Amino acid sequence: MLPQDAHLLLQRYLGGECSPAEKELVEGWFAELGEEYSGEPVLEDAAAAHDRILMKIRAGLEELGQPVPAPVRHIGWWRYGVAAAVLIVAIAGWLLWQQHAEKRDNVPPPVAIEAAPGGNHAVLTLGDGRQVVLDSAANGLLAMQGNNRVIKQNGQLDYQAGTTTKDKEVLYNTLTTPRGGQHRLTLPDGTKVWLDAASSITYPTAFAGKTRRVTVTGQAYFEVIHDAKQPFEVGVDGLTVRDIGTSFNINAYSDEPAIKVTLAGGAAEVGAAGHSITLKKPGQQAEWRDSQLQAARDADLESVLAWKNGLFYLTSADIATVMREISRWYDVDIVFEKGVPAGHITGELPRSTMLSNILQVLQTSGVHFEVEDRTIRVMP
Repeated sequence: MLPQDAHLLLQRYLGGECSPAEKELVEGWFAELGEEYSGEPVLEDAAAAHDRILMKIRAGLEELGQPVPAPVRHIGWWRYGVAAAVLIVAIAGWLLWQQHAEKRDNVPPPVAIEAAPGGNHAVLTLGDGRQVVLDSAANGLLAMQGNNRVIKQNGQLDYQAGTTTKDKEVLYNTLTTPRGGQHRLTLPDGTKVWLDAASSITYPTAFAGKTRRVTVTGQAYFEVIHDAKQPFEVGVDGLTVRDIGTSFNINAYSDEPAIKVTLAGGAAEVGAAGHSITLKKPGQQAEWRDSQLQAARDADLESVLAWKNGLFYLTSADIATVMREISRWYDVDIVFEKGVPAGHITGELPRSTMLSNILQVLQTSGVHFEVEDRTIRVMP
């Protein structure tokens, strides 16, 4: 069998299109390769195993200039080691590497940029305008806001309520993350917030009145402490999300084509322009696009929450979407020369991966770059 035929057969296997005989052949390859990896993946953590398999693939396919079908993780299998889909892709690299060693002159050049992934970087703006850079702030008491203590502990920001004074002025704080930053926050009512890169949240240091309202930009995930007597609301660019005992994700970056609200648990009401949609089951998503509220649809919840869980997890994402996420997380500028290339990316990598490795994987998928300082030019 020619290597290109093997490559196509593996693609058919991943798509569930093989005949019984073809399926038996591919699974025979799987068993053979499994002997090479016998016992090893179970002893590694998932991220290390994933990176090791990618190195194996690139040892074969990158040197041949062949496109790599990006691996997709299956949660149920992953706890037993490396996902079967990843190993099958590794078989493709193994076959081509073994049968075409003579073509190793076509190695894609290394990506000439090195940028560390993002981390816990944020600035807290207090009610009087003072700013606290949380990266360098020591653990412990940062400030008093009214009767509330603002504390940094275990890499996150926490508000601890003091004695309530009725006539006390309500103060507002803003937590802002730069590109390449993220942070966690516990609000005065106990609600937990995860803030992604290039995002912000503005909130009162004590919740008073009929509702608990905050506003956000960028992307944030909420685990709300429910209180029917004082509902929790999130305002974002003309849209209001109201908690009904829930956790949800809001993606509201200004450079994205739509604001997306995705339910992770409980229920939530999304309202705008006199209309509302109630999300009732995990994975349901509402969109605010072109000043119109779109009906709820089912989204890939694992993909939506990947950023919070420390992953790049892509399911048929277009090149522009992928590069926007890279720009925000690695604090680099992206320029598309002559428009956005066609194509979609599916796969998963830890967010702790260095930028050069991310770009190297994309390069083997047919995306071409030129790098100058911290600007990545995507070529047609």
